[in-house]
Amino acid sequence: MKRAALFAILCLTAMLQLPCRAQATADRHILLNGNLVTPGGLIRNGWLDIFNGAILHLSAQKPQVQNALIVETSDLIFPGFIDLHDHPTFNVFPRWTPPSKYPNRYAWRNSAQYWDELGGKANQLFKGGTRFCDIDEYAEVKALIGGTTSMIGFGNVMHTDLLPHCIDGLVRNLDVATGFYGSGQGYERIVNSIGILPLDMNANAAAQVADGIRNGKIDLLDIHMAEGRADDEESAQELDLLDARGLLGPHTVLVHAVGLSPAQFTRVHNAGSSIVWSPRSNFELYGTTVNLDAAFRAGVTISVAPDWSPTGSDNMWDEIRYAHEVSAAQFDGLFSSRQLVEMASEVPARVARIDDKVGSLAENKLADLILVHPADSTALDNPYKAITDGRITQIDLVMIGGRAVYGEPGLLGRFTQHTEALKVCGVDKSLNLDELPDGSFLEAQNRLEARMKAIGSSLAPLSECK
Repeated sequence: MKRAALFAILCLTAMLQLPCRAQATADRHILLNGNLVTPGGLIRNGWLDIFNGAILHLSAQKPQVQNALIVETSDLIFPGFIDLHDHPTFNVFPRWTPPSKYPNRYAWRNSAQYWDELGGKANQLFKGGTRFCDIDEYAEVKALIGGTTSMIGFGNVMHTDLLPHCIDGLVRNLDVATGFYGSGQGYERIVNSIGILPLDMNANAAAQVADGIRNGKIDLLDIHMAEGRADDEESAQELDLLDARGLLGPHTVLVHAVGLSPAQFTRVHNAGSSIVWSPRSNFELYGTTVNLDAAFRAGVTISVAPDWSPTGSDNMWDEIRYAHEVSAAQFDGLFSSRQLVEMASEVPARVARIDDKVGSLAENKLADLILVHPADSTALDNPYKAITDGRITQIDLVMIGGRAVYGEPGLLGRFTQHTEALKVCGVDKSLNLDELPDGSFLEAQNRLEARMKAIGSSLAPLSECK
């Protein structure tokens, strides 16, 4: 079966996401100066030579390049965050407070409270002439201000095979059209599924995915798995079904995995699979989270991602900070600041098999990066704490494929004069107006606010600013 047909099968049951953008083409070098956070260590006052959307050179000395755009900063420069678990179309909704903790995701998905307060309103929003591009733009800006440069999770809420042009930007969408493998839809090598049960992925679709993995056409199945408490038998049995369908292996990442036992984590590791940890949503819905000690001892690879903002975090930055607090308070500091930041960048890039393109600062990788203003001079001693201990407003610039798309007005203005003002937690920021997928953000926001009001809801803030 052709890849386009495979997507058509999965899009009605999986929170399949939409395409992203083609790579930037630039005929001018950008020499970007700052403190480079690389896998090999911090390069203080280093330089990136960015050309044609990629990092051409990375060095401690200023390159000698004629007619380059030279931008000097004192910022920390990190790779952009890669979000392997999100539901962006729901991120326009305000926070949902569950009335109780649930044994598994089927319990809350079928509850009257969920459908009255969120699920039913979502169905109204996603139909009846709603401008999908307004939802897309708001959700992607919400991710962008938290340092996300790649993500998964846009569902085909339009219920059509062809998706609107707006999904080509801002943030790279990994499972339909990133531009990594060609322009347009249907070239991607990542499949995203809401689950393994027949309601979410039928046997035929599962067989097609397994066949795609065997034939080398699919690099990753990103699938919700065992999303329920450890004493919930329904959640625990999902791993057996995944295995029976030939999908437990090195090309599969298990989203949530809260209900897995220590023995099952050993099984996951032996199969070469990994997991995505979304602690805030886990605690909100189930009152617990993954048995991290068991997963870590078993050697399971772990990424971190926010799930969705109704019960999770608004963006990757906030979820990293939340995970840092949970690690310290409940797991005796199991993960360092560096590990957590890498679990949001380098690790998910490796899991998704896109680490040759993004996920770290290195020559020949795409210039998907974030600039973070250090709180003080001690930040250079442990640069990762600027994220785990910092505020979202410290992000001075986000760049995707060599394009500066968001940041501090003065800095963003070095790259483009076509900007739109934005307030983030009371701090002045700007968006690159040329890169917005559906025009003015304020206009999209106003249209979306009116639509949310019409369905009896309200538009979620870009950030809760805690």
